Amino acid sequence: MKRRAFLDASTSLLVTALLPEPASGQPSARSFVKLATEGQTPPSATLADVAWLQGNWIGDMPEGPVEIVFMQSRFGQMPAFVRALNKDGIIFYEVTVFVEKSNSLVIRLKHFTSALAGWEDKETYIERPLVAKDRSTLYFHRLTYVRTGPDSHTVYFLNMSGEQEGETLVIPFRRS
Repeated sequence: MKRRAFLDASTSLLVTALLPEPASGQPSARSFVKLATEGQTPPSATLADVAWLQGNWIGDMPEGPVEIVFMQSRFGQMPAFVRALNKDGIIFYEVTVFVEKSNSLVIRLKHFTSALAGWEDKETYIERPLVAKDRSTLYFHRLTYVRTGPDSHTVYFLNMSGEQEGETLVIPFRRS
């Protein structure tokens, strides 16, 4: 079967400099997101680094709630299922898999409409490599998980349109 990793519409990935802090002294949402560079060596990581995500979570997106279930890892993969909602119904589904790859982690994902029509081509998926990590934060390409407590975390996601950066979504999650 032919597979190709789809990173995003951008063909050249650049390391992102952190944006200056806003006047309030609080870091900007964008400063929590990093981009991968071609040829960059990812940090060492295993599924043990994301095991704390196992279980059921509910988050608050601007459009409405988002539910996610992370399953226990098996055979070097930890899958998750996402359902995003608004007042009118289901916005999308997403299947996400954390995968151990080259002594590090990548996230592979596919999106589906409420009718289960795929957003990505049949044999493609989005792949987000791990770019950096610290004690409480995992920085994947355009997507960051910050553990804020034993039963809470925040996701930062950088929207892109081609090579043009859009808004950074901030989605706080709590264990449900």
